[in-house]
Amino acid sequence: MTHETLQFAPILQTERLILTLIDFTKQSDEQTFITMLKTMASDLLNITDQEATANAQSSLAFYRSHGRIQPAILRGRRIAADQPAIWLVRLAAPHGDCIGVVYVVQRSPMPDQSWILLPEHRGRGYATEAAGEVLRYFRDDLGVRDMMAVVHPDSPKSPRVAGRLGYVPVEGGIMYEDGVTRLLLACKSI
Repeated sequence: MTHETLQFAPILQTERLILTLIDFTKQSDEQTFITMLKTMASDLLNITDQEATANAQSSLAFYRSHGRIQPAILRGRRIAADQPAIWLVRLAAPHGDCIGVVYVVQRSPMPDQSWILLPEHRGRGYATEAAGEVLRYFRDDLGVRDMMAVVHPDSPKSPRVAGRLGYVPVEGGIMYEDGVTRLLLACKSI
């Protein structure tokens, strides 16, 4: 049985934002993603800058090689090799300032969505706009019906963003190897 090979959309666009698919062969994309992961770690884990950098760099291996969306979720279509579902969020144009990242990975049978915004761009609706566009793309263009969001319990705004997108809390959350229980929100039949 042959499977159709799928390329994720290289650009997704909203009224105010351009989301560009990450290209880990570009040092600038990789460094930008590390900066976003470092921002998240610094904000939520109460660790030093050096610890946040180490955390972000070690997490990079996961995003580069694991968490790929499985063909069963995509109606038998396979993703092109080495193509994670990670979009850099930019203002106004593909070469505009990068203000965040939205990504979808598959750590369990149901794929999960996450987002990170730089602190100076929070509170303006950008996270909802960018994450909503990725959710729309997975639903309308790729045919994915079930998705969840994994949100750190100390994130002040992400649970509200998830709620605006239609995610609802799942009892018990989910525990990760680092011992942190994250809030798990599901968006069934999106």
